[in-house]
Amino acid sequence: MKHNKLDLHGVRHHEVRNKVIRLVEDNWGEGLNVEIITGNSDEMKSIVGNVLDEYHLDYKVGTFFNKNTIITTP
Repeated sequence: MKHNKLDLHGVRHHEVRNKVIRLVEDNWGEGLNVEIITGNSDEMKSIVGNVLDEYHLDYKVGTFFNKNTIITTP
């Protein structure tokens, strides 16, 4: 299972959708496991969540250690 990370710190909101789509499509396949670091921005989390929903991917927002990350769950 591949695990890739995308850090969106410093990325403008209008660029987020394309970056997340590229990450998902570049890593598409059995057991897709990606971590997307969003920072504190609720808008950023919403954009990322919308893209993951479009791909029908399961994900969780935040972890015990980091509330500013989104991780897909295979």
